[in-house]
Amino acid sequence: MSEQKTVTDGRRYRAYQIIGIVVAVLFLALGVVAYLAGGGPIIASIAVVGGLAVLIVSIVMMVRS
Repeated sequence: MSEQKTVTDGRRYRAYQIIGIVVAVLFLALGVVAYLAGGGPIIASIAVVGGLAVLIVSIVMMVRS
């Protein structure tokens, strides 16, 4: 029974990491779109930094698990 729980938990965390990568890519795209739409470099850099942070955390957690 515990083996099945471990497999299910591993899949759940893998799904969270993939969702994190997708969200990171969306933030990076949002930063580029904000800059091109005239939102200014500060707004774009906030989105890009946030996207990179989420991407790095997702990749690190994926490697560790």
